[in-house]
Amino acid sequence: MTAPKVFIVIGPAGSGKTTIAQQTAKEHGAAYLDKDRICGRLVEFVLKATGHDPADRESNDFYRENLLPLEYETLMDVAGVNLRLGRSVVLDAPFGAYFAVPDYLTRAGEDFHWPLSETTVVRVQVSQDVLRERLLQRGLERDRWKLAHWDEYWASYGSLDCTWSGVRFLDLNNEKSLTIQG
Repeated sequence: MTAPKVFIVIGPAGSGKTTIAQQTAKEHGAAYLDKDRICGRLVEFVLKATGHDPADRESNDFYRENLLPLEYETLMDVAGVNLRLGRSVVLDAPFGAYFAVPDYLTRAGEDFHWPLSETTVVRVQVSQDVLRERLLQRGLERDRWKLAHWDEYWASYGSLDCTWSGVRFLDLNNEKSLTIQG
């Protein structure tokens, strides 16, 4: 049996992560794991129940300190289950909070019992102007804070300076719709 593969598709909101991740999952017969689909409704409920704006996660300390770690732990746990079943996975999430932790994936793999697997991190990139236009066009409530604080958002989330070790990086300019080969 061939070892399962891990594809982690990262990029800011509106970069086209989801489109690229879904295409990759289809091309590789992999499980598609989207952090927002797995945890989004629960996170939104908790934010509302605790008196927080569910559309503002970027500037919300309660979210960043309490819910964000749980979202990523859940995502990595579900990925581990699929990998142990021999199923390749595509993870669709920004991961920005963990870019500066070189051994983040190694530790997550150990914590959630990932078997040995080849990991490719796909960095989906677009220009600042294209990203802002896409967020405006899609008109989602969760993008309201980003657009209202554009310079701050771009300064924090526009960069994909990921320091993870033990992975292959693939940079993908998504100014136009593209697919991943290999």
